[in-house]
Amino acid sequence: MQSSPPLLAVPAVRRKVSVMKRQEARLAALLILPSTLGVMVFAILPILASFGISLTDWGGLSRPKFVGLQNYASAFTDSRAVSALSHTLLYVLLAVPTGVVVSMLLAVLIHNLKAGWLRSIFRTVYYLPMVTIGVAVALLWQVLLAPQGLVNLVLGWLGIHGPNWLGSPEWVLPAVAVFSVWQGSGQGIILFLASLASVPKELYEAAALDGAKPFESFRFITLPMVSPTVFLVLVLSVIGALQVFEAVLVLSNGGPGDSSTTVALYIYKTAFSFFKMGYASALAWLLSIILIVLLVVQWRNQNKWVNYDQV
Repeated sequence: MQSSPPLLAVPAVRRKVSVMKRQEARLAALLILPSTLGVMVFAILPILASFGISLTDWGGLSRPKFVGLQNYASAFTDSRAVSALSHTLLYVLLAVPTGVVVSMLLAVLIHNLKAGWLRSIFRTVYYLPMVTIGVAVALLWQVLLAPQGLVNLVLGWLGIHGPNWLGSPEWVLPAVAVFSVWQGSGQGIILFLASLASVPKELYEAAALDGAKPFESFRFITLPMVSPTVFLVLVLSVIGALQVFEAVLVLSNGGPGDSSTTVALYIYKTAFSFFKMGYASALAWLLSIILIVLLVVQWRNQNKWVNYDQV
């Protein structure tokens, strides 16, 4: 007859497992501590400090003077801030829908290429602007969009008199939007290609047997299946467009006049040209609130058109 193990062995095993779990927890905490401290020092603390600065009148070198919510109240009566906000929203309306549509159409065309090596080449070509130094490509486009630049030269061959893209108040924001779409479409293309690759081919085969045309297959199969990716690209595009700074700074520096000054550029000039750090911080917080509101609106309305059903 086989003897049973001692009853004291079970608590001993449990204590050993408990000790191992505590050791693993301490090791995990030790491993994530550097990154956590980095986030706190370089992200959370500056954010909290910027809110404190937004409540003061501070020039950067002088002693801060507490003014409460005066900077926030001044933003609503500042005509230049309101104008910068309107320019930013107009830029969002121009760049975001165009960027999403262009990215999707290019992704569909690349996905339908038969040769795999050709798909790889196009993916690389369209993603290159994303990893190229932004200032460098913006300077290149500044030359292309000059009155006697390549863009107007090509339009002249077609019998079209090209405008002064960066020197005209009516055309400067569309020109910046076109540059941003060209530079940023690579990210959307990569995301859409990954989403298109997960769409079952059987759906297209069944649609073809039912006599569906390519446009009908795109509308009733492709769009619903990639709608979560459309939502993701839309959110990322809105975040980037509301914070547009580098492109406007290099291409037009907010000109002519203030016709292309966006909120981010106005914050930069307010802080480092006029040395109103407190007011600039208040504007940055207001921009963050606007961004959060837009994202919440997008998130609450996604169920009306985003399809999360798994096939």
